[in-house]
Amino acid sequence: MLTAEEIVRVRSSFDMVFANATDMTTAFYDRIFELAPEFRPMFPADMSALKHDFIAKLAVLVGSLDEATGLLSGADVLGRNHLRYGVRPEHYPVVGEALLWSLARGLGPHWTDEVEQAWRKVYAIIAERMIAIGASSPASPITNTPRLGP
Repeated sequence: MLTAEEIVRVRSSFDMVFANATDMTTAFYDRIFELAPEFRPMFPADMSALKHDFIAKLAVLVGSLDEATGLLSGADVLGRNHLRYGVRPEHYPVVGEALLWSLARGLGPHWTDEVEQAWRKVYAIIAERMIAIGASSPASPITNTPRLGP
């Protein structure tokens, strides 16, 4: 999993961007659509609620980093939900790149190599778990507006 130092780096950097959560989430989704415009139809026209939901879920995951069970169970729920939204394994690298880009943009000079590597590790753990859960779950009908991101 993660080292104590990596957890501190992720949490402290998240605290910094959380203060400007609206800017960070806007940058995140704008970057997704810049990297993969074909993803846009998977999202609602009004992104307000989704942006709030994204940052709230990311906060829960960041808060669970030192609890492997909490982190993995959170990723399990997200994996099942995202499967219903139509998310496929090939979508995860784009979302990860957008997340890292938006964090780097939000952190400015506080985005160091060490912080980046810690966030890359966190995203890899979460994405791998979400993909695995999606692969092991039977597909279910879409019940909500499709969306990408945590």
